[in-house]
Amino acid sequence: RINKFYAWDLAPTRSCVEFLVEHGHTVFIVSWRNPTTDHADWGMDSYIAALDRASEVACEIAKCDELNMVGACSGGITGALLMGYWAAKDIKRANTFTLLVAILQLEGAKDTSMGLFANFETLELARLFSRTQGVLPGSALQKAFAWLRPNDLIWAYWVNNYLLGNEPPAFDLLFW
Repeated sequence: RINKFYAWDLAPTRSCVEFLVEHGHTVFIVSWRNPTTDHADWGMDSYIAALDRASEVACEIAKCDELNMVGACSGGITGALLMGYWAAKDIKRANTFTLLVAILQLEGAKDTSMGLFANFETLELARLFSRTQGVLPGSALQKAFAWLRPNDLIWAYWVNNYLLGNEPPAFDLLFW
């Protein structure tokens, strides 16, 4: 739903992974599963420990000491926390770290479309929902993110599919 890791490898000639491999890089992708209520006790420590271990394994497989890491959205936030952990422990495993669409400071997002959701009030509502339901489902996040671009992600489909009765056009991002 939200965790669209495959956006890095959509189709031949439209693949960041393909490009990187063709240019001599070994690529690993960490994809978090969608949590259920069974995972309600997971905290940030669990995610950081898992990402730390995944990076160890990637380095072992690739027979390297350092990696180039990219973190997108919440993966970027988790990656940034891992970078802080490594710095505190004097672990030198990252050659580079690139962030994409990762809000690390809520105050800086207030005048953006993400600022509608990246604020303390919305985060508190998400926490309350998570406490009562066990987790905040990806479907709830998906709906919230769709409202960031309603003309593209809601109304165009509503008009085309519902009002006009047309089949949705093929779109590789939505196919998955």
